[in-house]
Amino acid sequence: MEVRLENTDCVEFLKTIPDNSIDLINTDPPYFEIVKNDWDNQWKSEQEYLDWCREWTTECARVLKPNRCLYVWGTTKTDTFLRYKLDVLNSMDELHYQNWIIWHYDWGGRTKKTFARKHEDLLMYSKGKEFLFTADDVRIPYKVKKNIRKGATNNPKGKIPTDVWQKNNHTKSKEYAGWHPTQKPISILQRTILANTNEGDTVLDIFSGSGSTMIASVLSNRNFIGCELDKEYYDKSIERLKDLTGQEI
Repeated sequence: MEVRLENTDCVEFLKTIPDNSIDLINTDPPYFEIVKNDWDNQWKSEQEYLDWCREWTTECARVLKPNRCLYVWGTTKTDTFLRYKLDVLNSMDELHYQNWIIWHYDWGGRTKKTFARKHEDLLMYSKGKEFLFTADDVRIPYKVKKNIRKGATNNPKGKIPTDVWQKNNHTKSKEYAGWHPTQKPISILQRTILANTNEGDTVLDIFSGSGSTMIASVLSNRNFIGCELDKEYYDKSIERLKDLTGQEI
């Protein structure tokens, strides 16, 4: 199993990857002025940020194999992610919109003035209209044992999940990386990997952050390549990989 993580810029890293060579891309870019970290506040305007997004997204589309999938995390706390979807992703002829997935959690503080905002967003696009989807690898148990539709029976392997995925990011669990502000649950990332790749395939994450996609790939017997520009995150994610999987780079 190949595990490759580099401490470098995402666009420069992508330029080293051959065309049509990646089986799945799952990545979590900066959101633009959502968190206080410098890496989320480095652009002078939203348009400058979107132009940068177009650059790396174009490269992602180039390296992704035909009939494979690209997942991009974001938030609708502001309209920037919507503009990224409409102005960047939807403008690329080779990419086809498939799903808007919601990661829902029910923990943390909340205001008394509005409904609590407890979700993040995950866009799924495929390169080409058709794409690999291994449904049996992501089925979950039915809530009722007997199908209520006349003449229909439940699949013995379970049902395909909806586009709302619930998982609390428990701060006391071993897999929680408290040193990164936007870490995603490993099990959520594993679902995308199991759904859209086969064992031995290669997963790419160009904003590796806490290393969750890398860890999920190793746990799923997939190869991983990726990059992380922040040296502290890069070093800590390598330690986290070894701690959770025993895998060394």
